Amino acid sequence: MNNSGVSVCGSIFILGFTYYLLYTLKMPLLLLKEHLIISLVLLIAAIYTLSRIYEHLYIDKLIIKRRISFFKMLFLFFMFSICINSSLYIFVISLLLKFNFYMGTVALVSVVVLFILTIHYIENQLKYQQEQLEHKNNILTINEQHYRSLFENNPDAVFTLDLAGNFIAVNASVLPLTNLTLEELLQLTLMDLLVEEEKNKMMLILKDVYNGSNASFETIMRTKGEKTVNLKVTALPININEKITGAYFIAQDITKQIEMQNKVRFLAYHDELTGLLNRRGIYRKVENYIHSRTLAAAILIDIDMFKDINDHLGHMAGDIFLQQVANRLHQVIETKGLIGRMGGDEFLICMTETQGKWEVIEILQEIQTAMEEPFKIQESIKEITLSIGVSYFPEDGEDFNTLIKHADMAMYKAKKHGRNNFVEYSSDLEEEKLNQITMLQELKLAINQEQFHLNFQPKHSSNDNKVVGIETLVRWQHPSKGIISPVKFIPLAEQNGLIIPISNWIIQEACRIYSQWIQSYHVSFHLSINVSPAHFLDNGFIDFLIKQAEKYHIPTSMIDIEITENLAIENTELTRKKINILKKKGFQISMDDFGTGYTSLTYLSQFNLDRIKIDRSFIMELPDNRNNGAIVESLISVAKNLDMIVTAEGVETEAQLKILNKWGCDEIQGYYFSKPLPAEELIEYWKKQVKDDC
Repeated sequence: MNNSGVSVCGSIFILGFTYYLLYTLKMPLLLLKEHLIISLVLLIAAIYTLSRIYEHLYIDKLIIKRRISFFKMLFLFFMFSICINSSLYIFVISLLLKFNFYMGTVALVSVVVLFILTIHYIENQLKYQQEQLEHKNNILTINEQHYRSLFENNPDAVFTLDLAGNFIAVNASVLPLTNLTLEELLQLTLMDLLVEEEKNKMMLILKDVYNGSNASFETIMRTKGEKTVNLKVTALPININEKITGAYFIAQDITKQIEMQNKVRFLAYHDELTGLLNRRGIYRKVENYIHSRTLAAAILIDIDMFKDINDHLGHMAGDIFLQQVANRLHQVIETKGLIGRMGGDEFLICMTETQGKWEVIEILQEIQTAMEEPFKIQESIKEITLSIGVSYFPEDGEDFNTLIKHADMAMYKAKKHGRNNFVEYSSDLEEEKLNQITMLQELKLAINQEQFHLNFQPKHSSNDNKVVGIETLVRWQHPSKGIISPVKFIPLAEQNGLIIPISNWIIQEACRIYSQWIQSYHVSFHLSINVSPAHFLDNGFIDFLIKQAEKYHIPTSMIDIEITENLAIENTELTRKKINILKKKGFQISMDDFGTGYTSLTYLSQFNLDRIKIDRSFIMELPDNRNNGAIVESLISVAKNLDMIVTAEGVETEAQLKILNKWGCDEIQGYYFSKPLPAEELIEYWKKQVKDDC
C-alpha cells in the first residue's frame, strides 16, 4: 500500500472518530463558523501529518530498503490517533458544553504543538532518508563505474545478449577476437558466430542461462576470416528487478592451450620428428592386432652408417634424412601395416593380414629398393643401406615385447653379416643370445682375473723379408673352454662396455713385453696395437697411451696404432682430431682392414695416416681373381701417391708374395712367413732371422 492509500485510510479513521464523538454526545452539529473552520484545520492537519508519517515509512521500506517492524508502524499510528483525537475531543467538548474558551484554546494549542513536533520529527527523518539515498546513489555510481571498467577493460571478451540471442553490447576485446567491427557484430546473433557442430549445444546452454542458471563451457567460434577459435565461456544471466532480461558471455581465447593439449596428446603416441607412431603408440595398436589375430610380422630396421651423416653434415641434416627415410617407408607400406620410429635410426614396421611370409619378403625387398636411390641432404648426396630383422606372429612370439626382442636379435645378426641385408628370426638366434649372456658373465670374470695373453704376428719387408714390425693380437685363455678367438669376444666386449679395460690391458702388456725386448735384444721393429673404435674415441685413451710409453721408456715413433676403416667413416671429425694429436706426439697411425668398409679412396687424403693394411679378403684369391687384383693394385698405387706404407694381410703363397712385390707393396703379413706367435716364440723367431742374415 502506498502513502496515498495510507493517508486516505487515516483520514477516514479520523472522520469516523469525530462522527462517533458527536453522535455519542448527541450534540447537534450547530457550530459557529469559526468553530467549523478550526475543526477543519485540525482535520486537515491530522490528515497531512498522518500522510507524512506514512510517507516516511514508505521511503524507509521501499527506497532505502530499511526493514520496518510491524510494531513501529502500529505504535506511530496509535500514538498519533490518540493524541489528535484526544485533543479534538477536548476542543469539541469545551466548545459545545460552553466551557471556558481559553480551555479550548489550550487544547487547540496542544494540537498545534503536536502537529509541529510531528512535522519536525518527520522532517528529520526525511533528511536522514535523503542522506541515505545520496549514499546509496554514490554506491550505485561507484558500482556502475566498476562495472564499466570491468566491462570495457576486461582482457577477456565480454558479450551482452538479449533474450533473442542478439548482441546488444560488447567490450573492446571482442573485436580483435572476431575480426569484426562493432557495427558488423551488433547485426549478428550468437548463433551466427558458432561453428555448425556447436549450435545445438549452445541452444541448450542458453535455455538454462535464461532460466537463471550460470554456465561454464567450451565452444568453437568462427571469425570473419573463417578461422576457428576455441573459447572457454562463463555465461551469467542478467537479472533486473528479479526479471531476467538477457545474459553476459565472458569468453577467454584458449586456442593455444587447446593446440598445446592436442600436441601433447599427439606426442604421447607419435614421434615429433617424423610424425610416425612412437614406441608407445605402436605398442597400443599392435596389442589390438594381436588380440584380433591380424598381426603378421614385426620388421625392425636400422640404418647402416647413420652416424656418418650426423658427423659429416650435422644433426639437423640427420633429422632431415630421417624424415626422408620415413617418407620412403610410408610410400612402400601404405595401408599394409603400421610404421613407427623406435628412436635414433631404428624404425619398426608391423605387417597386418599378409598372404604369407613370401609377401613379407617382397615388402623387405621393396624397402631395400626404395632406399637404393641416393638421398639429397643439404646439397650433399648420400647412399645408405639397411640392416633388417624380422619376426613372425605368432610363431616367433605372441606379445609385442617378445616379437620386438626377436626382431632385434635378427637385425643385429644382419649387421654382423655385413649390413645391407635382412635376417629372419630363428630359435638359433635365441640360443646364440643365451650363449652371449653366458659369455658376457665369463668375460667380466676374465677381466678381473686377467685370463688373457698376447700373441704377435710379424710383418716382413717385401724387399728383403726382414721383420719390420709385429701386430699385437689378444687371446682369451678360458679355464675350461681353452683358447677363445677375439673374433668371438671382442664384439661382445664392444657392445657391453668392456672393451676399454681389455684394451688398456693389451696396451700395458704389449708395452711391457716390447720394453723388455728393447732392453734385452735392442729390437728395431715397430709395435702395432689394434685399438677398438670405442677405446679410440674414449677421452682417456691418448693420455693412457702416452703414460704407458713413458712408463716403459718406449719411443712413440716405435708404436703404431691401428684403427678400423669404419671408425674413420662414422666419426670423421673426432677421428681426424685424435689422429692429429697422436701424430704430434710421434705415434704412427695405420688403417686396418682397408677395403672392407664403405670408404671412398678420397677419405685417405683426409687423414694423416702412415700406412694402410689391405684386408686379407682381397689377397686370398690372388693372383687368380682379376677383379681383386685390380682393386689391390689400385689401392697400392693411391697409397704410394699419398706417401703411405702399404701392408698386405693374409699372404699365404709365394705367388701372392710375387704379385704384391710386383705392384710395389711394402710390407707382407701372413702365414707365408709366420702365424701369430706367443711372446717367447716371436723373439726367438726374430733372433733366428737376424742370425741367418748375419
